[in-house]
Amino acid sequence: MIKIVTDSTALIPDKIVEELGIKVIPLNVSIGEQSFKDDIDINGKKLIKNLEDNPKGDFPITSQPSIGDFVELYNSLTANGDTVLSIHMTDLLSGTVHAAQQAAQIADGTVKVINTHFIDQSLGHIVTSAAKLANSNEYNLDEISAAVDKMIENSNLYIGASTLENLVRGGRISKAKGIISKLINLHVIFEVLPKDMDLQVKGRGKKTFTKWLDKYCESVKDEQFEFIGISYTGDDTFPLVIKKRLGEMFPDAEISMLYTSAIVATHTGNDAFAVMTCKKWS
Repeated sequence: MIKIVTDSTALIPDKIVEELGIKVIPLNVSIGEQSFKDDIDINGKKLIKNLEDNPKGDFPITSQPSIGDFVELYNSLTANGDTVLSIHMTDLLSGTVHAAQQAAQIADGTVKVINTHFIDQSLGHIVTSAAKLANSNEYNLDEISAAVDKMIENSNLYIGASTLENLVRGGRISKAKGIISKLINLHVIFEVLPKDMDLQVKGRGKKTFTKWLDKYCESVKDEQFEFIGISYTGDDTFPLVIKKRLGEMFPDAEISMLYTSAIVATHTGNDAFAVMTCKKWS
């Protein structure tokens, strides 16, 4: 059999993880001297509450699972001859996929690792789709990997943040990236690409997000999506507006709206959102 592994930034409801037998390895969050396992000891809501309650406190530090953690998991899954397809978040935000690749080289069994270049529900959609193919026992490792590549090719992810502070403090974006550091409270929207987080829009006030949504809806009006995901932190007012707009445009598409993970929340801060899609590809 083919076993599917992912990391805790893949936003997948626990019920689906259990039903499909997906193995999830958690990332780590440290706040001062306290350490937490993502989605086990801490989640997005708890992380944001900590940031809001302690504005001058220690800034959270995220870290990938160790190579040893991956090797232990891979060996346990391949001990009876099964193979592993390990599908992970973008290396722009974490070294998780690199740790998985190193572990795959020294694990006892057969392990293939894929960098999706995505995160959150985009990653979750790819992982659950791969798990469904694996559980059908009708596809081999190469065929499932090819399907994952197709989903990656047809996926898009946009992140809107109400401040750049968290991305700068977390070292995920430079103050010199075309943005004057004193304007750190700009509202910004990035597209997550394989090699970069491409700045799409910047401006003051929430109208920045509204204007972007209008242009975004116009740009995708002729698309056919098999999946639409909306994730957020803080207030859900604008994410609900997005869901309503896209729901009216694509009544047959699956639309999921979830509070994001502690890892993503660390980087985006409060009152952020993400819009993720996967076009129909087969």
